[in-house]
Amino acid sequence: MLAVICIKWGEAYPSEDVNVLYQGVRDHLSEPFRFICLTDRADGLRPEIETADLPGTGALALRWRGCWPKLGMFAPGLFAGIDLALYLDLDVVILRPLDPIVAHARATPGLHILREWNPNIWELLPVSLRPDRGAQSSMVAWRPGEQEHLYLDAMADPEAAYALAKNDQVYIGVRAQGRHYFPEGFAVSFRRHCVPHWPLNYLFRRAIKPRRVPLVVFHGVPKPSEVARADVKAWGTRTRPGYGPVDWVRAYWERGLRGTREANAGADAQPRRATSHIAS
Repeated sequence: MLAVICIKWGEAYPSEDVNVLYQGVRDHLSEPFRFICLTDRADGLRPEIETADLPGTGALALRWRGCWPKLGMFAPGLFAGIDLALYLDLDVVILRPLDPIVAHARATPGLHILREWNPNIWELLPVSLRPDRGAQSSMVAWRPGEQEHLYLDAMADPEAAYALAKNDQVYIGVRAQGRHYFPEGFAVSFRRHCVPHWPLNYLFRRAIKPRRVPLVVFHGVPKPSEVARADVKAWGTRTRPGYGPVDWVRAYWERGLRGTREANAGADAQPRRATSHIAS
């Protein structure tokens, strides 16, 4: 059984983001799957979504104010009965089938993770010649049970974890056993690949919809919910500003909201608790 995992922690993302992600997965994955949200707040989630307590990270959470929550998904026994876990950040947009990603992760043991993108000028060179900036954890795939040391070692010696990495993303990329980068064609950065750089954005004001790429990652700013708003005027950063709603993101977001309304209208059930979980 495949499990698609997300994390909703604190107040950074509302339940709407989880519901939209679920609809995106449902629309773009052909095989049966369990969708499990690791969270400290399960209210507002559509009934098909399972929930489990996000394992605490003890001293790590206290020192870094929660900057290491992704280590919790590697806690022992969390995903019993699951042969492959696919983690997705809440700020991704799914445009095409996820099946090739799942097949790729199943074909090779170890942990699969995105490679951090280089500044665009480096894309003139093959990937093998670009500087390796480390892992980008918006998408991670692994076999539960094979990477439990990521949680156990950091909990046993937080100071060693701090000395090695500044956050959970870096730590996972450095300490994972059998780490592999996903192929370049599986995901793009919205900010780097869809938004023209200043000053070209004054001439080309529409965000580019990627071709043939399953996943668009909204790391940093803006977030998908922001550019999906009908009334948004401007968004982005000083060197990557954008203007107005992005039609293809808005269509994706509205599809997720519509699916949530239909699911809630057809069932009175509350979000299901995962059958195997560890309390935080």
